[in-house]
Amino acid sequence: MASSFLYVSCDSLLDVDSDRYVFENQYQLNATNDSLYSMFGIFSLMQELADSYVLLGELRGDLMDVTDNSTSYLKEINSFEISDENPYANNKRLYYSIINNCNYIINTVDTSVVQNTNKVNIRLMAAAKAIRAWTYMQLALNFKTAVYYEKPLLTLDEAEASYPEYTLEQMAPYLIADLEPYTDVDELEFGEIYSYSGSSSFFPVNFVLGDLYLWTGDYERAAEAYHDLIYKEMYLISSDFVSSFEVLNNAFTGDMETDWNDIFVSGSSEIITAIAASNENGPKFSLDSFCIDYKIKASSQAYKNWTNQRYYYSSTLDTLSDLRIFGSTLSNVEVSSSGYTYSSPTATSDNYVLKYILYNLSDGEDYKIIVPYRVTLLYLRYAEAVNRLGKPNLAMAVLKYGLNSTTIANRSYIPSNEVPDELPDYMNFPSTYFSKNIGVRVRGCGNVNYDNTYFIIPQSATLPDSIQDMEDILLQELALETAFEGNRFQDLMRIAIRRDDNHVLADKVAAKHGADSATISQKLLIRDNWYLNQ
Repeated sequence: MASSFLYVSCDSLLDVDSDRYVFENQYQLNATNDSLYSMFGIFSLMQELADSYVLLGELRGDLMDVTDNSTSYLKEINSFEISDENPYANNKRLYYSIINNCNYIINTVDTSVVQNTNKVNIRLMAAAKAIRAWTYMQLALNFKTAVYYEKPLLTLDEAEASYPEYTLEQMAPYLIADLEPYTDVDELEFGEIYSYSGSSSFFPVNFVLGDLYLWTGDYERAAEAYHDLIYKEMYLISSDFVSSFEVLNNAFTGDMETDWNDIFVSGSSEIITAIAASNENGPKFSLDSFCIDYKIKASSQAYKNWTNQRYYYSSTLDTLSDLRIFGSTLSNVEVSSSGYTYSSPTATSDNYVLKYILYNLSDGEDYKIIVPYRVTLLYLRYAEAVNRLGKPNLAMAVLKYGLNSTTIANRSYIPSNEVPDELPDYMNFPSTYFSKNIGVRVRGCGNVNYDNTYFIIPQSATLPDSIQDMEDILLQELALETAFEGNRFQDLMRIAIRRDDNHVLADKVAAKHGADSATISQKLLIRDNWYLNQ
């Protein structure tokens, strides 16, 4: 179905890449399977976008770097000197193809269809609108502006018509208004695709809405959207994914459990949204190959982030380490049909990006995935929102103690000035199910919930100072937890724009460039240079 729609961009609106067509009056989504196949067409296009999503989000950031094996296109992205031929940056048409396919579903699907008392196509409508909004966000964040249209472009006249061009700030109110009626709609359930759960291929409306609110500074509604998704789906920061050092006689033995790595295997409860492709039927993206062939690597800055953290076992035993490093990067990686061999990363070794190798080893290598949304990212975005609402200790509690009613009621964790007598909805977690929540940082840094020395918010003179200090901690935690997953450059952008301080982005990115750091810093102090020129 991906090849049966008219694909368009807004620079060359009739740049058609198919020799097979279905005309509008021949394809009305009247049958149940029509809706199914239409969404498969969008999935196919999303597969083509996956490499760009990660590479543009990470190579332009501070955590992923190029190697001698890198292609010229990868080096262009890393150095912010991108040619017109670069396939990962010169692909605006692909974004509009996804949008146009979503527009076709949204404007054609019959939402009155009932099966087993359920209006099943309401869920299809919500799914298409969420994918469209997420894709528009990526367009605006990568290219600064996006041409906004809500109808499918199916004729020459429609393609040549004039449409408004918006920044994300200008476009967000339209996307938000479009999504808000669907916050209570259940997600589609597609069963398995290539042995992979098709239900994980969708973008939850509340996650996309939360991100739109976060980018536009509506922090209360952002917190509400993230809270509602956490509560509805009962998402946990699970203790199943804790990596830990073995201790004997109050000393580290040198052995460890690396259970955090299990996040990146088949069927992980961490995965909310994944872009998946079969390994057997023409896979559309190559991140795992780039990692295996050492065409991309962990930057020296990423290595320093993990090795400079304090692993806290007790008041008398701690060390410098964050064990999440071992699920993120390793050296001397060699992959075979039976798994992989490796050495521990060091400051001077060739440190491979491991996450996409782990994803591709899942379930007998039937498929590969890229994960834009997962549970811990959802909690970290929630923490970012509540911090900006003047609740830095609540944000710290997400990282340190675990988000639940007991934590919120503990005044040694969250002082009374952050907890009103009547809890706002976004702070209300009455279900005892959430008592199983642990702090995000516990997964890699030991018993930080007992640490009153190292992992604390610095004492600040004012609440705005504390909020900014906590935001710095969150930005670091995003680097430790979600490195290489496609979010980093946009995370830096968002904080820099919020503070109106381009140094937030420029200084961190420049630090990985060694002798070229001054040149990169000067370039990135100019905000227009954050965007791709097309």
